Amino acid sequence: MSEVKAGPKRSLLAQGRSRDTRQAIIKAALELWSERGYDTGIDDTTAEEIAARAGVAKATFYFHFARKDDILLETGWLTARVFYEDTLRALIEGGSTEEVIDEVTVKLCRRVERVPRLALRRMLRAQSAAAPDTPHRWSDPDRFGFRRAFAVIFLHAQQSGEMPQTVTPGSLGAMFEAQLMSAIHDWAHEEEAHLLATLRERFAVLLAGARAVSGRRPGTGQPGSSQQERPPPGPGAPRSSHRERTHPRGVTPCA
Repeated sequence: MSEVKAGPKRSLLAQGRSRDTRQAIIKAALELWSERGYDTGIDDTTAEEIAARAGVAKATFYFHFARKDDILLETGWLTARVFYEDTLRALIEGGSTEEVIDEVTVKLCRRVERVPRLALRRMLRAQSAAAPDTPHRWSDPDRFGFRRAFAVIFLHAQQSGEMPQTVTPGSLGAMFEAQLMSAIHDWAHEEEAHLLATLRERFAVLLAGARAVSGRRPGTGQPGSSQQERPPPGPGAPRSSHRERTHPRGVTPCA
């Protein structure tokens, strides 16, 4: 019985060591690239040098990463995972949908803007060359995009009555992710781009659009209700202001 119980524990310990090793390799690579300059450091730094800095064998490096660009991909997955964790904490702490989105977006922008633009461009190229985004990838426990965090926000908003039921959280999350990645791409390639201001403006438009379809049947433009919508209020019940429901709070574009 003790051997049966010990099996899962050994497996968890092995997974933890593997995760720590990957983190050490990523940290070593980023340090070397930063020291040597991202314009040439990524190409000039060898796998042997990264492994030596991380304190592992060259074979261990290739066990975790087939090529150096895979490290850039991994940093992207880590960023999305941290964004997801920030989102869960923000939802637990409470606040409106707009406030939660703005809080996690501010934190994300600070992280992105600490990355040299040259490194970010290389990371975006690596992502473009990687396997296409698929539903299987969306459910991956370790490697997923930003849409998962946004989808959780909108699911919570629907459950609390802040968002209409006419748009699925996953679809709206994909729209937000697309605008996020587009804004990051613009910031990486344009010195004058303002990442946070751009995202606040785009997210405000998307939220307003999602709320605008709350009283219309998809594809008809006519008033109606979906099966998931709440019933209309009875006689004498207070109605929320259209201005209040559609005006996004806390996501006004920066000056």
